[in-house]
Amino acid sequence: MSRLTLALCLLTTAATAQVPTVSYARPEATFEEPFTSLRGVREMADGRVMVSDFRDKTVQVIDLRTGTAVAVGREGRGPGEWSLPVALWPQPDGQTLLQDLGNMRYLLIGADGKPIRAIAPPRPSGGQSQGISLLPMMIDLRGTDAQGRLYFQGSLPSGEAGPDSVPILRWDLKERVDTAGWVPVNREGRRQVTRINNSITVRGANRAWPSEVQWATAGDGRVAMAHPAPYRVNWVGSAGARVGPTVPYTPIRVTDAEKKAYRSAMTRSTPIMITLGGPGGGAGARSNAAQRMPGEDPEWPETMPPFTGRDAIMVTPEGEAWIRRTGQGAEPIPSYDVFDGTGKLVRQVTLRPRSRVAGFGHGTVYLVRLDEDDLQYLERYRR
Repeated sequence: MSRLTLALCLLTTAATAQVPTVSYARPEATFEEPFTSLRGVREMADGRVMVSDFRDKTVQVIDLRTGTAVAVGREGRGPGEWSLPVALWPQPDGQTLLQDLGNMRYLLIGADGKPIRAIAPPRPSGGQSQGISLLPMMIDLRGTDAQGRLYFQGSLPSGEAGPDSVPILRWDLKERVDTAGWVPVNREGRRQVTRINNSITVRGANRAWPSEVQWATAGDGRVAMAHPAPYRVNWVGSAGARVGPTVPYTPIRVTDAEKKAYRSAMTRSTPIMITLGGPGGGAGARSNAAQRMPGEDPEWPETMPPFTGRDAIMVTPEGEAWIRRTGQGAEPIPSYDVFDGTGKLVRQVTLRPRSRVAGFGHGTVYLVRLDEDDLQYLERYRR
C-alpha cells in the first residue's frame, strides 16, 4: 500500500468515525406478495402505501398491516388509465402523480387512491420540435415540491460540441416552465439521442459507473446536488447555494469481481426504449426485452466514483439527502450517506444484502429486498 493510499484510508476512517452508523436489519412490516420491478413507492396519509411495478404493469394501494392490496385504475389509454407505470410523486392534499411513459403523460390520483385526470406535458414553443420538448418532461423527472411543481433535467444536444451544464426545469402543471438552476454534466456519460426520419430514440450511454453530478429536490423547492469529485453535497435554492464540506473517500478499484456484479445487474435490468414523433406524430415507450447483446461490455473505468446513477440520491420529507454509495465486490453491503440541509454528513446507514431504498414516509423508510430468484419484496422500517 502506497503512502498516498494509506493517507486517504486514514482520512476516510477519521471522517466516518465522527458520524453514527445505523443498520436496518429487522423490518417493521413486510408485504408478503413479491414484485418484479418496483419503481414507485408513495406513503399515503393513512399509512397505506401506493406502489407501481414497471414490469408487471400494476399500480396498487397496499396495506402492510393487513397484507391486502387494491388496484389503482387499470391499463389502457383512457382518461383515468395508464399504460407503462413508472414513478409515483407526491402532490398537495395527499394526491399522487403517476409517471406514465406508455401514454407519455401523467395521471393524477386522489388521496383515496382513485384516478382523477390525465395531465399531458407542456406543448413545445419557440420552434422546438415536439419530440425534444417531451423528452426531459417524461424521462428525467427528478422530484416535486410542496406546491406540486415538477423538476426535470434538461437534455444535451446530440452533437459532440455543446454546453457543460444543463438546466433544471420546473413545471407548475399548468402553463409555466421556468429554470430552477443549472447542473454540470459529463458529456461522456450523456444519453444518446438518435433521429431516424421522424422518430427519436433515446438510450443510455454504454459506460459503467459514470461519474456525474446527481440531484433531487426537497419539499421547500431547494435542490440537493451530489458532486462526485470532490465528494460533497451542495444545496441550491432561491436564497443561493450552500456548499457542503468535502467528504474524503478511497476510490474503489474496478476488478473482475466488480465487473461481474455489474454484468449481473445489467442482465436483471429492464431497459426502456422511447420513441417520440414517428408516423402520425405519436409518442410512446416500451420495455426492451431483448436487453443488451450477449458479451457486449461497457467502457470500464479504473475506479468507481463514490456514487453513480440518477437514483443515487433521494431526499426525505424532512429534508435530508440520502446518497447510495458504490460498493466493492460481487455482493457489496448496501450503504447510504445521509446529509443534512447544510450539506454536512450526519450519519451512515447500512442495509441487508441485496436491498435498496425505494422511498420515504414521515419517519419511515421503505426498502426493496431481492430474494434468490430476484423477486422483490417491500419492507418498512422506522428511521
